[in-house]
Amino acid sequence: MITNYKLEQNKLITSIDGADFTLVIQPTKEEIGHLATTYEFPFDYIAGILDDDENARFEIDGHHNLLLLLQYPCVEADATEVYPFSLIVNPKKKAVILSLNHEYDLTPIVERHYDATRYQHELIFQMMSVLGRSFNHELSQYKKRMKVIEKELARSQENAQLMEMIRSQKSLIYFEAALEDNIEVYQKLMTYLREQGENGFSDRIFDIYVEADQALTTTKIQLKLLENLSDLFSNIVSNNLNIMMKIMTSATFIMTIPAIIAGLYGMNVKLPFQNVPYAFWLIMVAATAISWLVFRVMLKKRMF
Repeated sequence: MITNYKLEQNKLITSIDGADFTLVIQPTKEEIGHLATTYEFPFDYIAGILDDDENARFEIDGHHNLLLLLQYPCVEADATEVYPFSLIVNPKKKAVILSLNHEYDLTPIVERHYDATRYQHELIFQMMSVLGRSFNHELSQYKKRMKVIEKELARSQENAQLMEMIRSQKSLIYFEAALEDNIEVYQKLMTYLREQGENGFSDRIFDIYVEADQALTTTKIQLKLLENLSDLFSNIVSNNLNIMMKIMTSATFIMTIPAIIAGLYGMNVKLPFQNVPYAFWLIMVAATAISWLVFRVMLKKRMF
């Protein structure tokens, strides 16, 4: 779907003819071909977003169209995935084209006021900023969830916490790779802008670069903490299993004592107390007393 916007009175207004800003969501090949022909840029500048595993890159074609292919996090079902988005700047028609293959709330970009004299720079900055900051937002959510999991691990042995950690680790690994690629693109863009004498805009992009670098550091820290949390979960499960086996072994040993005594008195030979009327109860009391004594000794030696 293609939506065109025109800048009127410092606001983006949907328009049919001409466009200062074009938003492309889940495009078809026909729509991509139409835009590529209209703005004279390579087909893969937008087609790249159809591949969810596309890497971030920075390119300038023969018509001086600038491509920023970056990655952003998007919540899908119960996990957060990383997807590419394409940002194209067309100098000939002074148009900016943003393409995504997954739905995302772009209200902060569309409803913002822009300075007509430098709206291109402001649009680029807002797009990169909004989509880039979503990494920090998702990471803050992960921190909260990890704190909850830490509290639940001590008293729960269910698989829910383990599955949540696996999903989080998967997302953080994607975050790390995406942020590293984005940072490389930011560096190339800043170098290009300085070469073009646009140091002021380069400084604004540097702010996004710093945020991405901070997000990358946070991601690496969260990954290490998650690995430690996984080890802790495994140790807790292993320790609880050892305690359970220890209790079961000790209980089995104590319960074996009455079984041995009963087995001895089951033999077809002469035995003590066989002619005593209350022999059964005497044997039961003796077996219970011996078992209780062994239990006390084992308890004292912390074998339970």
